[in-house]
Amino acid sequence: MKKIIVIYFTLFHLLAVGCSKSDKDAEQDPPQLTPIKVSELKTAGDRTYLEVDGKPFPILGAQIRLDALINCDKLTIQQIEPYFQRAKELELNCIQVPFWWNLIEQNKDSFNFDIVSSILGLANKYNIKLEVLWFGSNMIGDSFSYLVPRYILTNPDYRLKRDDEGTFWNYYGYRYSLKLDHSGLLERESNALVRLFDYIREWDDSNGNKRPVITAQIHNEPDGFVRWRLHQQNISNRNGTKLSNEQAWNMTLKALDVLGMAVKNSTYKVVTRTNLVSNDELKPYFEGTSISPRDVHQLAGIDFVSFDPYMSTINQIKKEVLAYKSLPKNYPLIAENKGSYSNTPSLMLTAVAIGGGYDIYDLITSKFFIDNTSADFVDQIDHGIYTWDLKEKPHTNPTRNLLKGLKVASYFVAKTSLENFACFNIKTDNPVNLLTQTVSTTGAMITYTTNNGGIGFGVDCGDFLLIYSTKTAQVHIDNGTVTAIEKGNFQEGTSTFNSTEAVNASQNFSLEANVLYKVNFTSSKNIISTTLINIGS
Repeated sequence: MKKIIVIYFTLFHLLAVGCSKSDKDAEQDPPQLTPIKVSELKTAGDRTYLEVDGKPFPILGAQIRLDALINCDKLTIQQIEPYFQRAKELELNCIQVPFWWNLIEQNKDSFNFDIVSSILGLANKYNIKLEVLWFGSNMIGDSFSYLVPRYILTNPDYRLKRDDEGTFWNYYGYRYSLKLDHSGLLERESNALVRLFDYIREWDDSNGNKRPVITAQIHNEPDGFVRWRLHQQNISNRNGTKLSNEQAWNMTLKALDVLGMAVKNSTYKVVTRTNLVSNDELKPYFEGTSISPRDVHQLAGIDFVSFDPYMSTINQIKKEVLAYKSLPKNYPLIAENKGSYSNTPSLMLTAVAIGGGYDIYDLITSKFFIDNTSADFVDQIDHGIYTWDLKEKPHTNPTRNLLKGLKVASYFVAKTSLENFACFNIKTDNPVNLLTQTVSTTGAMITYTTNNGGIGFGVDCGDFLLIYSTKTAQVHIDNGTVTAIEKGNFQEGTSTFNSTEAVNASQNFSLEANVLYKVNFTSSKNIISTTLINIGS
């Protein structure tokens, strides 16, 4: 149960709708549109998953650092459009895009949504959904001048004191720390968020009602405030009194709660989340036994807690996804993991099979970021699944091949419980070339044989199985009878199968690479699932 309830959002919404226009302007405004709910969480069996417009939607995305491309690389929207094209070519179903406070409200109550409009238009053009990342007052524990309006940063009532206050970082501008729970600050930031999502509602109504935005991330790695910045920069009140860990954490939580509720009180309602830096599963942070990811999960304004593992082994990913999955009704989304990991397909399949989603960080790393990183980080800063100049890396195509299969079977990928989601060739961090592996669901024993390092999955849907491999392979199915086999795909987000070719029904058959097989199957008896033990060691 969510325990923390925020009570003053209606006032924020009224302020958001009315405070930036004169009475004359307000009289000319069209009537406010009816609120819509675009996305929500659903739970079935051991899985909590996302529904978008009533359809199961496994998040399979990557981040485009719009803030860096505009503020640092100085790219135009026309120059950014090829990034969307690359995302579409990768078979992603969504893109994470930052919208930062200073982008839409540089001056108090003066809003500009031109860039927001352009990005929404690109999402519709390429038929790809957006996860909006709200980069506001807490960016990994900092408040930056590129992200937060000047009128906020220059208000002494909102400011904390820190050792490096006002110093410049060419990634994000001048550095400050704000009183995240200050009522005036929360009112202003909530006002901006409501205005943003109300604008998205209006834009969508005028552009085909395609519902391009599906989630809202509140702040970015907000636990960084108490875990690192508080002590690294000796952050205190302006009068010099120190903030305790608990005060800093409660400040962080209140901001997340209030801002999440602001999105919920807009006319364009989507699920809200934040992203925490992975620690050690759900264990309390070392800063205090009363500080842990579980506290965020209790907030009324945050629907689910996602996490940024930055881990490259299957066992690590397995452990973290299982931990965040254990939170009641939590969707265990990996919100950021390096796109430069060569075993990204195996890591992604691990997360999705267990019940999570996976966002690659990032699609293409900012050239400015690469050229201006610190000397000790120069060989690590390029996180992209593509190179900075939009070219493929050796693991780009293998990632695309897996994504294609997950995407065409998305309805069942999102909903099927772990015990009926078999994975092949991900017991080791990198697939082995020669492998024969048997994995049991609750109804079928599936033996997968590869001689070329393919990976794959088998989803037991009751009266049929879905089988997919990224490379050619052989399959043998036991514990029942195969009555029909078809190649094809499912209509997007539905259980309606479009058959492209029938295959001779047999317990043994060959898999073509990157083709989904629907196998009609009658199970002989219930058996013990071995799906989990066949993921990692």
